[in-house]
Amino acid sequence: MNTHESSNFGGVVAALILGLFSLLLAAPAIAQSQPLRYEVTPYAGYRVGGSFADEASETEFDLQESNAFGLIINGRVDANTQWEFLLGRQSTSVDTEGLSVGDPILDLDVDYFQLGGTYLFDGDDVRPFVALTLGATRFRPDLSGFGSETFFSASLGGGWQFNATKRLGVRLEARAFTTFLDSNSQLFCRLDAGGAACLITVDAKTLTQWEARAGLVFRF
Repeated sequence: MNTHESSNFGGVVAALILGLFSLLLAAPAIAQSQPLRYEVTPYAGYRVGGSFADEASETEFDLQESNAFGLIINGRVDANTQWEFLLGRQSTSVDTEGLSVGDPILDLDVDYFQLGGTYLFDGDDVRPFVALTLGATRFRPDLSGFGSETFFSASLGGGWQFNATKRLGVRLEARAFTTFLDSNSQLFCRLDAGGAACLITVDAKTLTQWEARAGLVFRF
């Protein structure tokens, strides 16, 4: 895992949360008479699944299940519909035994950047919802000289939103992420004096992960 990159990502999330608290403290009384328009949800979760099928060795390299964290920002369109921006990170690893790398365990960050919408069903204290987003997946290996890879992806999720107060709530959700890979594309490549070298030549079209998460919803 790239500790410096992970700390930068965590710093962005922390800065957004601090900014949110400032907005909540400074929010004018007018919010009492008008619907709150935005929600910010920092979350923690657990992500499983995902594998790269290598064409040359006919071997599947599985992503290890691990914790994940991130941030969801929603904007109100009407009483039931919201637009949604999601960013999430998983610091995981892949057992690459059999490939020409020094350490058979490859640390890897998997980042999702997604934009889409959420539909909330009618309810008072508890509101079920579904969410659909499109965006990008970035795989970033913690291996000197090897570059990251970015692919188009989509997600579909659903869960429940519990409204403790007008400004605070809890979001429980399960979500599936599907990343669309290019068959025969080469992953995690570097170019040096010895020429180009890539760790994996993909023999698959999709990579799917599943995530369960819980977050604290702040409204303003």
